[in-house]
Amino acid sequence: MTERMMERNEWSPTRQFMPVIMGKNLADELDDKEVAKIDLFEIGLAKELKKDETIEQAVSKIVKMAIAAEFGPSLVATAGAKPMIDTITRGILADGELRKQALMIMDRFAHA
Repeated sequence: MTERMMERNEWSPTRQFMPVIMGKNLADELDDKEVAKIDLFEIGLAKELKKDETIEQAVSKIVKMAIAAEFGPSLVATAGAKPMIDTITRGILADGELRKQALMIMDRFAHA
């Protein structure tokens, strides 16, 4: 096994929820930049999600964190971001499978 493969097999937060959500370990299929985005997303969730939030509040935070990780935090801060975030949040809440995945993410990353 190469050193690079061994590094990818070590524990990382990315491997905590990706197999659960996606049904397989995608870290082996992603490049380093994509893995870094997922790590950033997970670190942000661990800091921001709280157990006493409603599902709507938590999903909104998940959406904001995903957008920030993918496109940068400045996009989330723009005036036009709120309607986009609200629309994506409603879409997740309206879909049973996406809502279930959001609940699994909340369970994994929310703190007291």
